[in-house]
Amino acid sequence: MLNNHRHIVVPPECGFAVWWYERHKDWSKESNHNPQVVSRFLQDLSTSRKIETWNLDFGALGKFIWSEEPSNYAELVSCVYVFFGNSLGRAFHRWGDKNNFHIDWIELLNEMFPSASFIHITRDGRDVACSYKNLARMETGSKYAPRLPTDIVAIAAEWAGNVEKAISSFVAIGWDRVCEVRYEDLVENSQSLLRRVCDFLDEPYDDRMLRYYVHNREERQEPIEFLAWKSKTLEKPNTSEIGKFRRELTDEEVELFETHARPLLVRYGYECNA
Repeated sequence: MLNNHRHIVVPPECGFAVWWYERHKDWSKESNHNPQVVSRFLQDLSTSRKIETWNLDFGALGKFIWSEEPSNYAELVSCVYVFFGNSLGRAFHRWGDKNNFHIDWIELLNEMFPSASFIHITRDGRDVACSYKNLARMETGSKYAPRLPTDIVAIAAEWAGNVEKAISSFVAIGWDRVCEVRYEDLVENSQSLLRRVCDFLDEPYDDRMLRYYVHNREERQEPIEFLAWKSKTLEKPNTSEIGKFRRELTDEEVELFETHARPLLVRYGYECNA
């Protein structure tokens, strides 16, 4: 949705900013004038998992880095995102990133980008469990197909652990930098929720966000490598996915999940059995 805001570009997921931090964190303005240093970064970037879905011209990217002269690693990373947006012919002034992998790296990202805004999307963990189980039965030839737990206790532990990590990190960086969004609210009340997100980002509301699924179909914004498990990005928001655990999980599975994750379910407004 945000990728279709006229001011914002959000590329496909790739964790390169975190993966190459240690190797290139000492980047300085002088680094831009050392062909070997620039070449080493471009080589590392080109081997990043999923970066091929960005369809970057690495030679042109190298020239862009040289012209922009980033003075630190964060500015170098930003160059890659800006170059990606420019390659689409987009007029934008802000970039973002969507990747649940970053749950483990919020504080590092905050250190790199101290003025960044964070949007944390939660979803009823019991519905997440249904999705995990359905994904396990999915047949796809993609090498990027997610490998997820299917045991209900393991899913509950992962869901709760991820939410706890996010909360802990947001406490550390300050809640004023965070906008929490429930998946259910985003699906049921897309426009009002997106208005709240835009207010948080200090951006004007843009109706184009509501037509994300049309633009995704026309422009193939979501790489084909991911569509087997992200096909709903080609559709309007669908409320039938809300509360599906009542249809798809057994009473025993629901009880087990709630036993291991009840406090966090309640924190985010999800009703549990007594």
